[in-house]
Amino acid sequence: MRVLLLEDDDAARDVFRECLSDAGHQVVACDTIASALTVLRTSKVDLLIIDLMIGDTNSLGLAQYAGYAAPDAEVILVTGTSKFAHGEVLAEFPGVTWILRKPVYLRDLEALVSYAEQRAA
Repeated sequence: MRVLLLEDDDAARDVFRECLSDAGHQVVACDTIASALTVLRTSKVDLLIIDLMIGDTNSLGLAQYAGYAAPDAEVILVTGTSKFAHGEVLAEFPGVTWILRKPVYLRDLEALVSYAEQRAA
């Protein structure tokens, strides 16, 4: 599965990338929304894992754009904020499939990615 990972925290991005790569996924890791948009425009993506806040900017526009650029891709939103505490982002942004709260447990990330892979098959 080809995964686009958008995370601006270097340590978290490295841990997520390693975890997903070890599970056999092709991971393109980005630290800016602009670089993630470039990947979406130029590559096939099966799954997006995006941090809600990249610096001072929320990344929901990227999730919305992914609905056009990669309509079959699942989106996992990762957040450390209390925004959308009741999952309302799922109704407001239909491209977002799941929400993971920080701190992210790798077994939870692995389980969601595995489930997304099964759904795509």
